[in-house]
Parts: sequence; C-alpha cells; structure tokens
Amino acid sequence: MRCPRCQDEYEDHVVVCPDCGINLSDTDAPPPVVVRVDARLGRFHPAVAAQLLQVLERRGIAHDTVSAPDAVAIVVDRSHRDDLRAELALTYGDLVRRLDGEVAADVLADGGSTPGWYDPPRGGYVDRAGRLVVDGEDDDSEHDAARVIGPGLVAAGAVLLVVGWYVLDSAAIAVAGAALALLGPLLPR
Repeated sequence: MRCPRCQDEYEDHVVVCPDCGINLSDTDAPPPVVVRVDARLGRFHPAVAAQLLQVLERRGIAHDTVSAPDAVAIVVDRSHRDDLRAELALTYGDLVRRLDGEVAADVLADGGSTPGWYDPPRGGYVDRAGRLVVDGEDDDSEHDAARVIGPGLVAAGAVLLVVGWYVLDSAAIAVAGAALALLGPLLPR
C-alpha cells in the first residue's frame, strides 16, 4: 500500500501512514505532493550512474543529472532520496556486479567499500516506523568547525585557570579562565 501524500510504501497490514496520519485506503485523500527534483542522491562513476538512471527511469522517479568529467551527480525528489539511498546502500554490490568486465574493473579501481559512489552514507538506523534511514555525508564543514569551539574554550579556560591561580598568582586571569571553562559547555553544538 502507498500513502497518497508522501508516497511511502507499506505492507498490506498497515492502515495508517505513520508520518502523515492518513488512512492508506482513503480514496478522497489529498492529492500527492508536487514532485521537485531538489535533493542530491549522490555522486557516482559515470558507468554506475548510467545503471542507476535506468533503475530510476523504470520506477518512474523524476531525476536530473549534473555531469562532471569524472563523476555524475544524480538529483531526485526529496521524498524519494532517503529510501533510494537506503536501498542503494544495501544493494550497491549487485549494481557494480552487473557492469561489464572492463568497466567494472575501472569502477573497482576506485577502492573503498562502495567503489564508484563518491559520497556514500556513513551510517544508518531503523526509525520508529521500521524503515531503514541512512545518514548522508552532507557538506557541513562549517558546522563541523563550530563543534570544536566549545571544547576549545573549556580547554583554554582550564589552562588559564591553572596558570592564573598557581603560576602567576593572578585572580583576574584565574577568573577569566573559569569563565571560559564555564562558557564552553553552554555553546550550541
């Protein structure tokens, strides 16, 4: 059964979509959401991307590609991306095995656990609805850099506190160090 709003598929015994709260058997449910091609599925070796595009076309999933000399980025609708990434993470080896001999050797030369998939998910979990959810590698380098500010302030504050109290015998430096050490854990991560 398929939810008329989010288009997720469920087994026959499920009668209500856990995400939308809509009866899966309703005929007067709201129309499906407008399909937008706005979420990157991943960057792939051109041969792997060609195989994957055939799968998307067979399933009728709207998609777009952004080609570069050595990789093809595939973009799909956000509502399909997570399910496709989860399925692809589980069956990626089968996809590579279906490639021709020389092309498969070229893809396998990339190495790694998913050769030819340049930004694969790094982990996953099963959500409360029983679906596999994979965590992608998003381009959050700025966000990752901000994660070290709090622990850095705690470390700098501890050093200033010890140096100000024991070495320099300066209450002002010790208080500044204590303030930094207390401020560090309060910063959002």
